Amino acid sequence: MASTFEIMCVSYLHNRGQFIFARLLEGEADFEVKDGALLDGIPIYNYVEMPRILDDNNQPRLDIFVFRPLKPMQEGSFIKCQIVKLVIPNN
Repeated sequence: MASTFEIMCVSYLHNRGQFIFARLLEGEADFEVKDGALLDGIPIYNYVEMPRILDDNNQPRLDIFVFRPLKPMQEGSFIKCQIVKLVIPNN
């Protein structure tokens, strides 16, 4: 399965690691990240978080996701507005 996302930002949190905030552009919002999942070729943890971000009408944004790389990335690996693919293995 593949979905398309737009990078919103990458946060580097001391002692916690890196977090990639991305907006779903194409694909189903109901998905499970499995072992072997890649975000634009970068391996990510097999979980996904949905932060509590509200729109202008105080409704939750269900198109925003947070991913975490398995290994530290170099700064600049993802940039704001970059379009990326999330590929999840079928097994």
